[in-house]
Formats: sequence, C-alpha cells, structure tokens
Amino acid sequence: MSAPLLEIRDLRVSVRGDEGEARILDFVNLTVARGEAVGVVGESGCGKSTLLKAVLGLLPRGAEVETGVIRFDGEDLLQLRPEDFARRIRGRAVGFVPQDPFQSFNPVFTVGRQMLEILRWTGLPGEPPRTIWTSRERERARAALIEALRAVQLPDPEGALDRYPHQFSGGQRQRILIAGALAARPQLILADEPTTALDVTTQMQILSLLRRLARDFDVGLVFVSHDFGAVAQLCDRVAVMYGGQTVETGPADAVIADPRHPYAAALLACHPDGERPLVGIPGLVSSALAPPPGCRFNPRCVLAVEACRNERPPLRTVAPGRLVACVHAEAS
Repeated sequence: MSAPLLEIRDLRVSVRGDEGEARILDFVNLTVARGEAVGVVGESGCGKSTLLKAVLGLLPRGAEVETGVIRFDGEDLLQLRPEDFARRIRGRAVGFVPQDPFQSFNPVFTVGRQMLEILRWTGLPGEPPRTIWTSRERERARAALIEALRAVQLPDPEGALDRYPHQFSGGQRQRILIAGALAARPQLILADEPTTALDVTTQMQILSLLRRLARDFDVGLVFVSHDFGAVAQLCDRVAVMYGGQTVETGPADAVIADPRHPYAAALLACHPDGERPLVGIPGLVSSALAPPPGCRFNPRCVLAVEACRNERPPLRTVAPGRLVACVHAEAS
C-alpha cells in the first residue's frame, strides 16, 4: 500500500493558562489517503477543531505540541519553520473550509477581490506566491477562480466575482469558500463543520459537492462534524474522538452499522431516525484541565468497570481496518 497523504500519530497538544495545563489532544491518531474522505466525529469540546489547527500550524498562543508526528506527503510538519509553513503548506498544499459562511467574508469588498487575495498568498496552481502581479497574471488568476467557481457549480461564475457577499445565499457562500480552498489545487482539504449554518437541503447539496470534488480532484478530505448522518453520506472512513482522544476508527459504514466503542454507540443513539425515541448522553465532556483517570468516557459510560477507571485503554485492532480503545471491545 502507498503511504498515506496525511498521517497523525500519537499527537499530544497542551495549553498552559492561569488555571494550569490542559491537555487538549491526547494521543490522537488519524490517516488520510489521496482521494479519501475521513470524518472526525465528536461532541463540542472533544478537540476536533484543535486537531485541524495543529495540521495547519495555527495553534493558539500558549498551545504546544508535546509529542507526536504530523506527516503530510512524507514530510513532518512539526519540523517546519513558521515561514515555510506559510509559504509551502497552509492554503497552498492544504486548503481549509471554515464552518460559518456568513462571517468568513469582509462585507465591504467584492468576492473576487477577496478570492484574488487568497491566490496572491498561495500562488497560482504550480507557481510560487507573488505579492505583486502583472496584468497578465491577474487575468490568469481571475480565470483560475472562475474555473474553481464553476467546479463548485455556482451560477454565473464570471459575474459572481464582481458581486458582494450579501448578494449570495448561505449555500452559495459556502460554495465560494470551497472554491477558494480549491483554487490553489491543494492535495488536502480540511473542512471544519462546513454545513452547520445551512438548512438541511443545502447541507445535502454541499456534502454531495464535497464528495464529488474529493474524487474529481483526487484530494484527501478531513471532514469535522458532530453529525453521523453527514459522515455517512460523505465519508469513506471515520474517526470518533472523545475528550481529546481517538476512541474508534474504521470504515464509516462498518462503524455506523456496528460501533464497538460505547461512546460511538451513544453518539449514534442520539441521531434521530424516526423509529426510536430521541436520547442523550448524560453528563458533560470531561474537562481537559482535570480529566478522569483511565478512559476519559468512563464517568458517562454505562459499561464502565474498575479497569476503565485505572488505566487508559490503548487503540487496538478488533477487525481489519478497525481500531478501538475500550476494554470491552472484542476482536472479530
């Protein structure tokens, strides 16, 4: 098998503050192949967005990587200097789609001006960034943006560049954000809950669009969500996170059909299907400042036993391509 496009292994990220040290990520593991869509699922506060920031080299001040590896296309990103990260990786090789299409644009500038600024810093596909463009380069950049807008099926892509953000619907703005992430032809796209602010019909359109673009452009896709329904529609594999830890990974259809970790099963039970009464998970996500000993899910888990409170269970293989961190998970 070829090496994965993105490999995250045993990643630990901590933040030091006035109240002490909080370990936001604790031995997170994730791999993404070219052309593969991988969902990262978990409640708010489980470390999903921090994981994306670590890959982008945008951890907040006070946060640092304690241990682990983030390898992209064979290169350890944690060994890069900040200027190399900005010049070669962020936006150029790794694109990012934020979750809020309503707050991601400056309302006083046209969409075209803001998207041209993206290409100014990332560079045209196959070319280095330039702070000053000739008129010819500007024409080529505009043509590249029109091509990207056409790829995301935005109506009138030529005229769209001269319009302002308020002239587009939420779904159209999200398409424009995806086009901006694709404009420099990255190898990997990180999408941080890109459908959260959209209605259900538009969500389905955006998910279908992301799936098609990942295959057509042969890019890897990391899709952060708290919705297993969206993951089922879009992703090939899924990684379930809880309390900053990876607790289960595997093919999306297998995990959804037969979750092996109690937290994955509890998340799926929360998803309305019209056949069962809606349920919730009692309690709250454990604090990163004072996590419980052992498995971090044990205070909320109905299957918790003494072993769950004594030591953190490691990720172990329970079936081909499936890893689970639970003392109750049995190999099949």
